[in-house]
Amino acid sequence: MKGFTHFISATAIATCIPGAAEYAVNNTSYIIVLGGVFGILPDTLDFKLNRFTHKYDELYDPGENPDPNDIAAVVAKWLDVAYAEKRSVFLHLHTIKVGADLWREYLVRFKEDSREIEVEIGGIVNTGKVPVPNSAPEVRIIGRAKVSCDFKQNYSTVTTVNIFSGPSFGFVPKNNAIDIQFIPWHRGWSHSLTFGALCGIVVWVIVALCTKNWLYPGWMFAAVVTFGLWTHVLEDQLGHLGSNLFYPFTKERSEGFHLMHANDAIPNFLTVWLSVAAIFWNMYRVLPQSDNTQIHINGLRYLLYVVIIPVGLLLIGAFIAKKKSSDQEEIHRPEEQEEEVAM
Repeated sequence: MKGFTHFISATAIATCIPGAAEYAVNNTSYIIVLGGVFGILPDTLDFKLNRFTHKYDELYDPGENPDPNDIAAVVAKWLDVAYAEKRSVFLHLHTIKVGADLWREYLVRFKEDSREIEVEIGGIVNTGKVPVPNSAPEVRIIGRAKVSCDFKQNYSTVTTVNIFSGPSFGFVPKNNAIDIQFIPWHRGWSHSLTFGALCGIVVWVIVALCTKNWLYPGWMFAAVVTFGLWTHVLEDQLGHLGSNLFYPFTKERSEGFHLMHANDAIPNFLTVWLSVAAIFWNMYRVLPQSDNTQIHINGLRYLLYVVIIPVGLLLIGAFIAKKKSSDQEEIHRPEEQEEEVAM
């Protein structure tokens, strides 16, 4: 999910910790926000630290005039090396920058059945991934390379390389084949439940030393931090990539549930909407009421008008839009024609 989604959902979970919302109001504390901060901590560690400390066997730059056969050959070579030497190897594919805000897109396809790597050179896109009109090749420019071993890609068999730094791959020998791990530096120890528990313990000790009380409010801060980080981990587990849930007791990422992608609009919007609804209700329940400012909200009506009806309408609208889109795609789908250019 998106970073803001992780932040707001972890903040909502913090308001559900017994006593946390009341403590925030009575002590003008940022304890609720602390949950949101730790909710985005895993991705912050990965993209600001792990990403730059990870070591690669090769950083491949296709150049301004890329040859798809060369790109395919590099990927195939390192797959073969991993299999032959029975060790994990890591490859990073650079993007192709052609202007201040323009990038040449290319696709890498992992064809497991034919033991083949296929690379296709695409058009030019801007940093927002919006295609530049008439920039795509007039004929499909495709390169291929054979791999001498079986391999399996659990995340996606097609990787689109377009903007910023480009994708990374880990090729790991497993069960007489190669397991292809997408961005191997992501969702490791930082996305583990054990790391969340450790953060909670550390925060508990710090709060206890500051307040000179080993029980309260230390346990509450620890719960906010731990459950905030766990919220991020469990949300990511709904996707495709998965996380290393019990590092260091487990060494690899567990496969995700394949229910959604991080950029999917509906899951992100629904999570934000429900999180805001939960935050509002939990904070309302602990706000002090005076004779001059009495606010009365009926719980059942709040559930009906803020949660059930909006969520129901959104899901119905999303279903209708998806069905219409599928029908139109089926009607207007052109016959695919491939014209390979020898490079």
